[in-house]
Amino acid sequence: MRTPTISFILAAACALLIARQPRAAETAAKVGAEVCANCHSEVAENFAKTFHGRKSLSAKKLKDGCESCHGAGSLHAAAAGDKDNPGYATIRNPNKLTTSEGAEFCLDCHKETKALMMWKTGAHNQNGVNCLKCHSVHNGEGRYSLVKGETETCLKCHTRQKTDMNLPSHHPVLEGKMTCTSCHNPHGGVEGNLKADSLIELCAKCHSEKVGPFAFEHAPVSDSCTNCHAVHGSVNDRLLKQAMPALCLGCHLKEHSQTSMARVTGKVRCTDCHFEIHGSDRSSTFKN
Repeated sequence: MRTPTISFILAAACALLIARQPRAAETAAKVGAEVCANCHSEVAENFAKTFHGRKSLSAKKLKDGCESCHGAGSLHAAAAGDKDNPGYATIRNPNKLTTSEGAEFCLDCHKETKALMMWKTGAHNQNGVNCLKCHSVHNGEGRYSLVKGETETCLKCHTRQKTDMNLPSHHPVLEGKMTCTSCHNPHGGVEGNLKADSLIELCAKCHSEKVGPFAFEHAPVSDSCTNCHAVHGSVNDRLLKQAMPALCLGCHLKEHSQTSMARVTGKVRCTDCHFEIHGSDRSSTFKN
């Protein structure tokens, strides 16, 4: 008779133990941001100053304050900081999510944003960079809740581009006259996270006079601006990959005799004769 008795006691003990375990989906309840602030006062104070904090006062998706993102907090609050209490872990911590989980977590609210339509095909997602690498909901700056300023946020990872931007010829990003997002959509794009369908189309937004259309096209221009220009920075004037005449002679060496070569490779620049090097409506030699 001992065996059934022992089995009954063990079964009853297991049932009691299971019954005492909190089930977040069944028993957790929302407690309100005030309860959260009792333990997380500094976080709550900073959050109130952020974009998400201000939006929580009116946006339906953020109407539950902290619990809009972290889930119902009654079990977590009842644990009172005791990490061994099963209820402590029932709160959701986005920082502990995987890259894909973290992105899906944010996209649950932001999926309708036009700028995020191509996130899954973008370079950041493909390289395992999730939202919280650049954004901080609790301490972020400005409307986009960036960890730091926009340029600083981008250049902390893109160190090669940062080096190029310190070269003598560069786009005025470090000077604050434009930003990385003037050209790039960090959340994805058709070609290299560009804010256009191609590089030429992107450059044309500011340099339309360089891309035509022209009656006489200069082939390297119609192919890609980067055939001649280093877009983030260069030691040469006008972002050129090489100084003139070396840049032009890479393609046009045969077009000059030995006599004229001596002249061209001296102090004379190609553009002293060929004015319209991006294309011309008047001359196939790009002279006006």
